[in-house]
Amino acid sequence: MLEISLKKKLKGFEVGVELRLEEELLVLFGPSGAGKTMILKMISGIAAPDEGRVVSGGEVLFDSAKGVDLPVRKRKVGYLFQDYALFPHMTVEENIAYGIEGPKGTAVKKVAELLSLMRLTGLEKRYPHELSGGQKQRTALARTLAAEPGVLLLDEPFSALDYQVREKLRADLLNIHRLYPITTVLVTHDLEEAFMLGRKIAVINNGSIEQSGTREDVFYRPRTRNVARFMGVRNIFAGIVSGLEDSSVLIDTPDIGVIKAPRPQSGALTAGQEVSFCIRPEEILVIRPDRVLGKVQDNILECGITGAIGKGSTHILYLETGQGRTPLKVELPNFVVRKLELAVGRRVKVSLKRENIWVIA
Repeated sequence: MLEISLKKKLKGFEVGVELRLEEELLVLFGPSGAGKTMILKMISGIAAPDEGRVVSGGEVLFDSAKGVDLPVRKRKVGYLFQDYALFPHMTVEENIAYGIEGPKGTAVKKVAELLSLMRLTGLEKRYPHELSGGQKQRTALARTLAAEPGVLLLDEPFSALDYQVREKLRADLLNIHRLYPITTVLVTHDLEEAFMLGRKIAVINNGSIEQSGTREDVFYRPRTRNVARFMGVRNIFAGIVSGLEDSSVLIDTPDIGVIKAPRPQSGALTAGQEVSFCIRPEEILVIRPDRVLGKVQDNILECGITGAIGKGSTHILYLETGQGRTPLKVELPNFVVRKLELAVGRRVKVSLKRENIWVIA
């Protein structure tokens, strides 16, 4: 378990965070310069907070009020740096064994176990300069785990690796966390990485946590426009509440007309209130020209396709709709784009399905 309540003044803003974690993996997500790395440094003891408290597994590591400030070496906090910081004069197995305490036989057994887990068997005698980026990363992580930390801190550990290696190592990390259920905080500004790894996500902006919760809450139910934007929603609109129904709210927008959305469960809305609402690009439905609308009747918009970009297995379409040429971003599987022959210049109908819209009051 990890509990933190920390404050530190930096140039231009102040970091102020409070978090409580069990043996889980938290993704700390946000733009560059938001204070993510500084939070890790304060937890580990590399940087001193101005005030606050850090408790790991019931042990107080830092408490400004009581004058407690354990040195880095005594905190049992594993920190994996972006550059891995391997000892260049040591082999893979020597690097892993470096932080292991106890009898030599125990160290040999633990090193063998970690070499197997990290897919490093056969590389034991190699030096860091003889390793690929992915092998260096796995060696550094094995060395960190060998010391049996109570908390594991990962500072953008995959940022320097190519896509295929990153994808494999993300899967490795989830498996490692299953086998070694350590309280883990991973810093990233990669949206795909946050979605893949973050069963729990905290979104930080300008030193403060704007929202924390499950992946589903943060990605699909953002509390602020900033969180929606950071989570890749892109389709964020403003309007005025024009009507309220039992389970729906009607929002009058300047350019695209009245939109029907689910009524928020928390926070009372009133007629005439200004609100924002959003919908993720992958949740906008493109309606086939030959399809009878049937149940798809809410929020039908006529749009023109103004741009199209391939993105691996999907396509991003940029649309414009309404009198003010309001932009929409839609993400569709490639086979849908091909089947419907969607291309720049075509006119299409889309549905902002009521249940896929999230209202930010």
